[in-house]
Amino acid sequence: MNISTFQKAAIVISIIITAISFMIIQLNNFAQDSSLNSWNEGVPGYIASIREQKTSSKPIALFFYTDWCPNCKKLREEILSTPEVQAFMAELLPVKINPEKGPLENQLSEEYGVFGYPTVIIVPGAGKQPTVIRRTSNITPAQFIEQCRQALAA
Repeated sequence: MNISTFQKAAIVISIIITAISFMIIQLNNFAQDSSLNSWNEGVPGYIASIREQKTSSKPIALFFYTDWCPNCKKLREEILSTPEVQAFMAELLPVKINPEKGPLENQLSEEYGVFGYPTVIIVPGAGKQPTVIRRTSNITPAQFIEQCRQALAA
């Protein structure tokens, strides 16, 4: 079976397009992950934040998400990764937790009553009750920060 020059070129172009598409997807995933790279992660990050909260009295912000959740991705890209929210979160101890990463992460999400994604919970500390940020879709970074401030004041 002879393959024409045109068919060879088409195969090469298909391979190149596939490779470029794969690279774009990987770069997008890297950018998504790096937007919250200063956050603690998983149960070890949660434990570290609990310990730090005891000495610093800073509130903890928990972000429960999954990799497949489009609203989680949108919250991460359009709200949590913005400079104003990043600056606000510098005053807190932010932790990102994917309950699908392991049994301890899943248990932690159950302890906080997480039933959908994304879920953001502010844990003020000092005997105050955790507060769920109710609205995480179709909001601005300023509205998200305001909800967090209200949760801290409760």
